[in-house]
Amino acid sequence: MGMNFRDFDPGILGCLDLDFSSLHARVNHGTLLLSWFITPPKGARKALELGSGSGVISIYLAKVFGLSVTGLEIDSDLYKVSVKNARANCTENLTSFINCDIKAYCSENRGEIFDLVVANPPHYVHSGLESPDDRRNIARRIDRDSARVFASAAGGFLKNRGAFFFLLHPRDLTKWVRLLEDEGLGIHRLRFAYGSFEKQAQLVLISGRKGSSSEIVVEPPIRMR
Repeated sequence: MGMNFRDFDPGILGCLDLDFSSLHARVNHGTLLLSWFITPPKGARKALELGSGSGVISIYLAKVFGLSVTGLEIDSDLYKVSVKNARANCTENLTSFINCDIKAYCSENRGEIFDLVVANPPHYVHSGLESPDDRRNIARRIDRDSARVFASAAGGFLKNRGAFFFLLHPRDLTKWVRLLEDEGLGIHRLRFAYGSFEKQAQLVLISGRKGSSSEIVVEPPIRMR
């Protein structure tokens, strides 16, 4: 019997009341894709989002799945928007947003365990044209050592057999696969997203579990527009 794959739902976040007053806090394709892709494991109660931005994905997980979610965000302005969004969606009791660096949180919270970890890290591990907007560069570009921090945090905070869900740039997929596997994270699902099927993939969704080997199912492609 073949597998059944869900169709992408671009209206997935229609249930949320969100603040779009800040340009950097607006929902993009990546936010929609990752929210839709996440399927919490059976019995999951606690989730961690690495780089929670304006809190959209964390709030979605709390509101739709009833998860207790901790979101880490280094940008103070986005952190403030996430707190405001949580209040607007009545998820203050389920969401906890922290304005901090991931590495600092890791050093101060050793031993804490989550059922799933979610991340939409800066997409470009490879070099390229930089934006004159420093905040945009921070949100879009990451070096290999910083990418390792994301992978290490996922591996360190996940319980055994806990699930992870990442959104990445296809060009850097092999780099991320190595980093994740180095942390004992086995990859099970890949799904590529396209603006047009006549062009190269723009994003790739990846998920798996801690303490398992990589046995990958490449799911049907998604057309975002």
